[in-house]
Amino acid sequence: MLHTQLKEKGNSERKTFKREKILIVDDDEAIRDLLRRILAKEGYTCERACDAEEAIDFLKTQSVDLVISDVAMPGKSGIQLLKEIKKNHPNVPTLMISGISTRKTAESVISMGAYDFLLKPFQKKQVLISVSNALRRRALDLQSQFEVQNLENIIQDQTQDLFKANERLNNILDGIIKAMSLAVESRDPYTAGHQQRVADIAVAIAIRMNFSLERIQYLKMAGLIHDIGKISVPAEILCKPTRLSDSEFNIMKEHPLTGFKILKEIEFPYPLAKIVYQHHERLDGSGYPNGLSGDETYMEAKILAVADVVEAMASHRPYRPSLGVDIALDEIRKNRGRMFDPDVVDTCCYLFENNLIKLS
Repeated sequence: MLHTQLKEKGNSERKTFKREKILIVDDDEAIRDLLRRILAKEGYTCERACDAEEAIDFLKTQSVDLVISDVAMPGKSGIQLLKEIKKNHPNVPTLMISGISTRKTAESVISMGAYDFLLKPFQKKQVLISVSNALRRRALDLQSQFEVQNLENIIQDQTQDLFKANERLNNILDGIIKAMSLAVESRDPYTAGHQQRVADIAVAIAIRMNFSLERIQYLKMAGLIHDIGKISVPAEILCKPTRLSDSEFNIMKEHPLTGFKILKEIEFPYPLAKIVYQHHERLDGSGYPNGLSGDETYMEAKILAVADVVEAMASHRPYRPSLGVDIALDEIRKNRGRMFDPDVVDTCCYLFENNLIKLS
């Protein structure tokens, strides 16, 4: 008796576990009832439809784990039903059944996405094996989809974390750049704001010349610290109220190299150190510290060269009053194509002449 009770309990648990819902679609009521009896004994919940239209309406309001459908039915065929299921219920596997055995039909429905093809009259064992395999594959497919979606969510979350971390790093980097700029200006109060204004002019030129956003950001950084090397220049030279002597000017000319040495150890994504190093180079090789010419200098350095000259001439200096923007623009026009890049000069003049940028 105990053995019987345990056996019944096992069958009950097995039936409770197998609660997958199966939709049986066939115009032959006897086939529908036969399949229902076979499957119900194994614990499956069965729903029935007499044709494809009824099955489609049923699937609009209720979910199922498997569809078993006849191939040939009045109205819409089982093949048309299979297409509808693959389109609107892609996670529902379909078993096709038919009383006519043709290799072409079997190959056709399998190629269209049916899990299996069963021939009438079928054996109970054959039905149960195909149903079990179809449902097992569905479970694996759903698990795989879940894992893929879960992985995508993890990747998305990690990407967002990386974006936030990158944003924090950029904010820190911006703070460091501004601190460097202020460090230079604290030793040279007469040119306070010079690096910021040069950066503003350079950014406006780069925007007009269709630079990428990232390139513009790093050009702005370079502009804000292009005179970082002046931190090693004696204060009496920086603040001298008269023109510098040749020896003093030679000391001043060392600031691009000093700036390069300060910045080269920092791993910027862009060559900031070299751009700062080259901002006093000229197109014809007459600049310093290395007398580079033509394409030997970065375009960013060519932009800074023009912005630096315009700002310096248009601003007050300890040894002279402001010369004004017009004279500054005349100077870069006069040296267009010789000392300064023609495109940069043209862009800079256009911006000032059309009041798109102003020196504050």
